[in-house]
Amino acid sequence: MQRLLLPATLLLASAMPALSEDWPQFMFNAAHSGNAASVELDAGSLGLQASVAMTDGIYSSPVVADGRVYVVDGSGCAACFDTTTLQEVWRFQSKGGGQNVNNVSSPAIAGNHVHFGTSSGFHYVLDRSNGRVVAEIDCGEPIFSTPVVARDRVYVATLGAQVLALTFEGKPVWKWDFVKEVVGFDGNRWSGESWAAFCEKRMLASLKPGTQPTSSDGRVTWKDHFVCSRDICLIKDRIVVIPAGGRTLFLEDTGDAPKLKATGEIPEWSGREFPATFGQSADDDGNVYVQWHRRDNAGRVDIMRLEGGTLKTGDFVPGTDTNIRMDGLLSFSPVAIRGNEVFRVKPETGRGLIRHDMSTKKLQTLSEAGAIAPPVLTQQHVLFGDLNGSLHVVSLKDGSSKVLAGNAGKKSSRHPITAPVAVADQRIYVTTEGGDLLVFGSHPPAKPVASDSQNTFKIRSPLTGPRADAKFDWYTNYGNFAGQNSNNQDLKPPLRMRWARRLEGTVKHLPVCGGGRLYTHTAEGQVIACEQDTGRLLWRRWWPDVYLSFTSPLYIDGRLLVPQAGMKKSFVRCLDAATGDLLWEAPFTGSPSWSRQFPPVVAGKVAIYASGSGDYAPQGSEKPYTFGGAPVVPADGSEVMSFIYSNDNPYYPKNHHPRIWAWDLETGRVVWEKDFFEQGRGGNDCGICVLDGRLYYSVFFGYDAETKRRRGLPVENNGLTCCIDPKTGDILWQTNQYYVTSKCTLSARDGRLYIGGYNKANAGTDDRFVWCLDASTGKLVWKSDAVTSALNVVSVGERFMFSNALRGKGNVFDSATGKVVYSIQTNYACCRFTLSEPYVLGANMDMIDLSQNGRLVSTGPAIDSRECLGAVVSNGRIFYTSQASGFVVSQTYGPESKDLPPAWEAR
Repeated sequence: MQRLLLPATLLLASAMPALSEDWPQFMFNAAHSGNAASVELDAGSLGLQASVAMTDGIYSSPVVADGRVYVVDGSGCAACFDTTTLQEVWRFQSKGGGQNVNNVSSPAIAGNHVHFGTSSGFHYVLDRSNGRVVAEIDCGEPIFSTPVVARDRVYVATLGAQVLALTFEGKPVWKWDFVKEVVGFDGNRWSGESWAAFCEKRMLASLKPGTQPTSSDGRVTWKDHFVCSRDICLIKDRIVVIPAGGRTLFLEDTGDAPKLKATGEIPEWSGREFPATFGQSADDDGNVYVQWHRRDNAGRVDIMRLEGGTLKTGDFVPGTDTNIRMDGLLSFSPVAIRGNEVFRVKPETGRGLIRHDMSTKKLQTLSEAGAIAPPVLTQQHVLFGDLNGSLHVVSLKDGSSKVLAGNAGKKSSRHPITAPVAVADQRIYVTTEGGDLLVFGSHPPAKPVASDSQNTFKIRSPLTGPRADAKFDWYTNYGNFAGQNSNNQDLKPPLRMRWARRLEGTVKHLPVCGGGRLYTHTAEGQVIACEQDTGRLLWRRWWPDVYLSFTSPLYIDGRLLVPQAGMKKSFVRCLDAATGDLLWEAPFTGSPSWSRQFPPVVAGKVAIYASGSGDYAPQGSEKPYTFGGAPVVPADGSEVMSFIYSNDNPYYPKNHHPRIWAWDLETGRVVWEKDFFEQGRGGNDCGICVLDGRLYYSVFFGYDAETKRRRGLPVENNGLTCCIDPKTGDILWQTNQYYVTSKCTLSARDGRLYIGGYNKANAGTDDRFVWCLDASTGKLVWKSDAVTSALNVVSVGERFMFSNALRGKGNVFDSATGKVVYSIQTNYACCRFTLSEPYVLGANMDMIDLSQNGRLVSTGPAIDSRECLGAVVSNGRIFYTSQASGFVVSQTYGPESKDLPPAWEAR
């Protein structure tokens, strides 16, 4: 709770000007341009003056009006403080209880009122003088977007893309529904059953006579994507711009009704599916800037212009385009705009804040600190908070920067700043994920008093239910150390939404659970923990120089092991799972690329990881080392592999060695390590698992022996599989006849190993197989029927054995013989399915029943436009992370779901 800070109070009072400035809404104005050109700031003597604690982490921006600052924290608690004394004027707790968390809707000033939305589905209008409720509007679904204020109207958008126009007092004027009006869906948009019925009806209407539907028919697709998880903005004084379902909607307020003026779509570039909007803002001329992401680091800031009744698309801010073969990471925030200059932050070391000059097409790095908090502009400065908890005040004139510590008396790295700041009367108001409102101003006290810690990292809503025990944890990317990618937790329809939250990053791994928490590692280096029961954010950490690291965390006995790879350096980091504190780190080499999502495995007190070595760049030096595009050969002619490289691997560079490391789990000390370079070249396309106290390792060296011979590479082996004593590193058996062929790891069950892959094992054949080996000897038990590929992992359950193929059929095998029992025409791209018997779980919460020959029993809602990840079942709940759309959800299932409603249905 708040503490009164007398020394800071006196200093604040002495610095108070006669007239107060206002910062009335998110990023200053209704366009969210961040352009506060009239606001002056003397950066010379800035320092931390005081801090005030709220009840939870703060993920929204503060606003200032008439000498008061207004804040809403993650638990939906709104508070008002006097800017002169920082004394609390009032405090209000919104409805929703322990599930009303992760509130990201910033407050907005509308006359004598303050508006904000909540994750529990209420939009509030408070009297800003005393906090009294003037209006409480039940929207029936979460509100992530900040309200926008203009003229005599307030505009509100729900997560489900419903748009409301209100008076300042909260009286509804009109309502518009994207899902009904554009998607054409009139059911419960958060129900998989409703979407399945809708899709089945659509499928039957389009099914050709005499054909039978497949499991890929009748499911939601990227065209059904509808969520509005980012902030709306306003242009031309009365046109609401809505980022919904991968489209940009221009909705005009005609007075007593809305009119859809245009629907903007991002042109085909690195794919054609509707992309996700990660940030949206507009300039003074009504140009809308959309930071979008389609897939695999592919995105940019596009500019849309509404000219009369015509929408112009296709232009973009030079220097903002990224993909997997370009040097640079995505941004996850709206940009700030002034004239021809665009200011953009990224969670990328060395490129934290960039100024893009659209007239010259030049860009300038103004700060190297990684960030996801949108920047804002005063008359002479650009300001933003970074992921390590520091405030940056950068001169627009000469680029000089003042960096201010985030938390007096605390570790600033423990409290990232992820919302834009507010500036008024020579003071900067900053909110942190540690739950503090920080005030920076001129002539700070020598020792500003810190606010009380709220211990936001502590779980407040423990996981309950019959499967809350640790034995039901999905604690690693493939479910367990054997890589079985399966469990049986009595999964059955119906499914029901439990919670939803934003994610400011891209992900290629499955959710990982343990200790009542869910853990996520973004490809850009963030590690995030949230409550399994409510999704409430507990802690966020970010490390520099992580680059497209598609790797999963591992939870083990209160610790988290996370491989974080980059082109400059790579570390396996061991964290305290409860706090995110770093316990130890150990270096490794190589690239995770597409294949190696897996984290370390643990045997006893030894943590083991496998990878490669070599040199890497955004683009490789020859075609087999790239993922499309023209190769880039270094000046010295050396072999360089793309960090994210090809799926087709005939051979690998000479300096690619297959490597394994084993570390002491407690200390990070190296116990043993292996380099199998005498066997072949490669290393990144590998897999590991543990069964019955033994470590199994398999690696691919490329299928083209003749080309390898011409290049002077070892030709004897195309791969290796071996059994290793995890304590000593001693080889117990090895074979070069059977091995993973990239994009797949090992799995094991009941004394057998299962090996798949994407590539052919040898030149001269197009067939792929799943091999089953005796785990005690390495001898072949069976070779499966030929398949197009066996991607990611062979899922081995108690009853079913399943493997997916890239853009093809999923196959169900007879585990005794390897015969394909039947196939499922899944038609997903590279979906990371999981098996929770008898169901295979795909993208957008699709459920395919293997006991009914692959019948689709539930689908949707369509929250992701890309189909790279499936869901997992852990502790009796379903968890799903969208790969492309910056979104995480949880569902309950079966009879228990009736007692576990989401916050927006608990009334």
